[in-house]
Amino acid sequence: MSNRQPSASDWFLMIFLATIWGASFLFIKKSVAIFSPVQMAMWRMVLATVVYIPIAIVYWSKIDWKRWKPLVIVAFCGSAIPNFFFAVAQQHVDSSLAGVLNSLTPLFTLVIGALFFGMAFSRDKVLGVVIGLGGAIMLVLFNGHGGVSGNAFYAGLCVLATVCYAINANTVNRHLRDLHPAAIASAAFMVTGLLFMGGLWYSGGWEVAWQHPEGMKGLGYVFYLSAIGTVLGSILYFLLLQRTSAIFATSVTYLLPIGAIAIGSLDGEAIGWIDILGTAIILLGVYLARK
Repeated sequence: MSNRQPSASDWFLMIFLATIWGASFLFIKKSVAIFSPVQMAMWRMVLATVVYIPIAIVYWSKIDWKRWKPLVIVAFCGSAIPNFFFAVAQQHVDSSLAGVLNSLTPLFTLVIGALFFGMAFSRDKVLGVVIGLGGAIMLVLFNGHGGVSGNAFYAGLCVLATVCYAINANTVNRHLRDLHPAAIASAAFMVTGLLFMGGLWYSGGWEVAWQHPEGMKGLGYVFYLSAIGTVLGSILYFLLLQRTSAIFATSVTYLLPIGAIAIGSLDGEAIGWIDILGTAIILLGVYLARK
């Protein structure tokens, strides 16, 4: 499929992705209270691999195994490395800072795409990415619910995670656009699944799950991250990438602060004019960047 203007269904898909990925930050924080970051990341990848096995069987004939190199990049840059970085970082930075840094993804997607993937970009794309990032920062820094805090080194891990996401988006956009989204996602984990299983055993995550008083509860948190955040989220994300463009698809990260505000309003938190203005700025940025 070639890049095209996003339809109403594409916008709905982006909002849905923002909702399930926005909730992931909460489950990450809960799970690293039980598992170490490495153990949580390994459990997440192993459970995702298990869920992907039947999907890979169904789509086996649609997988082009000759393109194993981009599939490996998708497995590591799209899931394993950023999941680990965010798990480590969120022990030392708050969710607000993690959310704002996550919004750097479209900017890095544009820069890396232009430098290494031959991405064509226009003034509207650049302006849209910058405006969207500004709106996301406004929502977190000036919404009246508190600022952001965290250690600079661990904040840097969040930034490196967004670089990985950008590499992943450009790789799919350039090398895997013609493959079925479920084939891309499942094949990537079939290539690397044994490595994650070895990592789980070596990290001691298996013992913690059965010996920790809240080990089963922790596995429940990680299962959401695996089945919903990684498996379902990745398939829908690859679908959005193929239907639109790398810049539009990665703009989903701009919507995560909006989702946080919406969830907060359901919990009784007030929505102020800064929240409304920031949301409008983000939507304007996504609208311009979609071109």
